[in-house]
Amino acid sequence: MEAVELSRPQRLFRRVFRYVMLNKGFFLGATALTVVSSLLGLVSPILSGTVIDRVVAGNVSDIWIFALAIVCLTVFSSLIHFGSDILGELLAQKVVYRLRTEIFEHLQNLSYSFYDKVDAGQIITRVTSDMDQIGRLLGFALPNLVNAFCLLASVSAVLLFQNRSLALIAFSITPFIAGISLMFNRVVRPFMQRVWVEVSKVNAMVQEVVAGFRIVKALGMRGEMVERFESRNKELYDIGIKTTKLSSVAWPSLGLVMGVGTAAIYWYGGLQAIGNETSLGERVAFTMYLGMMTWPIMSIGFILTRYQRAMVSAQRIFEVMDTEPEVKESPGAVELPNPVGRVRFENVTFGYDKDKPVLKGLNLEVSPGEKVAILGATGSGKSTLIKLIPRFYDPQEGRVLVGNYDVRGVKIESLRKWIGIVHQDIFLFPLSIRENIAYGKPNATQEEIESVAKTARIHDFIASLPQGYDTLVGERGITLSGGQRQRVAIARSLLVNPSILILDDSTSSVDADTEREIYEALRELVKNRTVFIVTQRLSTLKLADRIVVIEGGKVVEDGKHEELLKKSGAYARLYMAQFARQEADG
Repeated sequence: MEAVELSRPQRLFRRVFRYVMLNKGFFLGATALTVVSSLLGLVSPILSGTVIDRVVAGNVSDIWIFALAIVCLTVFSSLIHFGSDILGELLAQKVVYRLRTEIFEHLQNLSYSFYDKVDAGQIITRVTSDMDQIGRLLGFALPNLVNAFCLLASVSAVLLFQNRSLALIAFSITPFIAGISLMFNRVVRPFMQRVWVEVSKVNAMVQEVVAGFRIVKALGMRGEMVERFESRNKELYDIGIKTTKLSSVAWPSLGLVMGVGTAAIYWYGGLQAIGNETSLGERVAFTMYLGMMTWPIMSIGFILTRYQRAMVSAQRIFEVMDTEPEVKESPGAVELPNPVGRVRFENVTFGYDKDKPVLKGLNLEVSPGEKVAILGATGSGKSTLIKLIPRFYDPQEGRVLVGNYDVRGVKIESLRKWIGIVHQDIFLFPLSIRENIAYGKPNATQEEIESVAKTARIHDFIASLPQGYDTLVGERGITLSGGQRQRVAIARSLLVNPSILILDDSTSSVDADTEREIYEALRELVKNRTVFIVTQRLSTLKLADRIVVIEGGKVVEDGKHEELLKKSGAYARLYMAQFARQEADG
């Protein structure tokens, strides 16, 4: 017999359920308590009907026993229901905790190429609100679904036993309710997916504006930003209105079906009562059971809506978790010993789009301790070249060797611990200055931190602050000036003591005075290291003892400053265009 292929939501739910079964004790406990609570609920109508029949018959001497039994049953059932809710919520929190941890860890393992394609808003939505949807499904919808089916099954059995003809009338409305619920959920699912997309866009825009609000203010872009946000928000609003309209049709339709069914039951039940086929107590008990049956049928539609939302979120979550990093550690990867700074590019071809290579058969060898400036026009491939050294990307052809080891054959962490990078756009965490300097070496002593800060020419400034090294920096280090952030980053690189250092336009956005201070710090930083310098500043270029010019993804010139100027080639043109004016101004 061929296996039945599951629909996408079913496959997603099965995958979520695997996480549930990792906490099967909570799940089984919550399910068991839900079943017990449902079965206990069946007793109350019987007791109520018995009391009514005794009152009608005038036998009231022991009614207090039944009343006490009803009170005790209600209290006991409520306690069990409370226990079921607690276990269900604990289960939901444990599953969400595990999922959120796994997706966060996986995000750390993904390659640069993933972040080139996915915006921050989408990632934030998947880690936060999508996880909340899973939690609501497991903590509320799933226990209620178990309760609904349990009640339906048990109440249906009791109704059939009590009065088969009335039970069949009650059952006749079930297909209509199920049909309306299923139709509603089939129509609403695409809207749930659109809501997710629009929420991600709103999150991305908020994150973009908050991160760059100073630029928005400086350029007077407030009106345009508000207009763009209003457009995004309007999309979300429109989808919400459409979903509400669907709900406003679906729920009254369910109520109408239930009302017609209830009226038919009361009509037929009244005829039976006139014919004395049932006692008053039996009719009351039957009505109570009917009410118990009504809620599960109607709630299934609501639960299915919650299910649809959760499955849309699950799809987004697992899309990320199923994304394979393009840069993977090979099974036989070895620990990279100190490479002493030797780097070699052998016939390297690479492009972010494989059909449009940025580097084309590039060859370059850098010896230990060399300071090499990488120059080239915008788009020539100089920044791409340095991203291959710490293996942020892998070349499509050729290989990159660090310390005579192909970088694809060594453990990624062991490779990157020997490489320090000082970027143009310095990122500081919203932590203390001490924690930012020691970020790559959390166990560093205060003496080590102060030593590298002095070398980076930032210690005196830090010591002048009221809280010294315990001073908190703002988001992305915004409370520090550009030069101060640069020197904190230099201190951070000094502390990890890399063999290979990459300076990526590290002084391009500072004034002349700050540039001189940074230059002095960089002179200390580059000592006894192999250094790759991508720069538009003459001062940083002076740190290099060798200049490599890239054009069209290949090395076109390689030599010392004076030699290349005499050739009157690519370097001479770049020098005259970019550096000669700086030299004259200096």
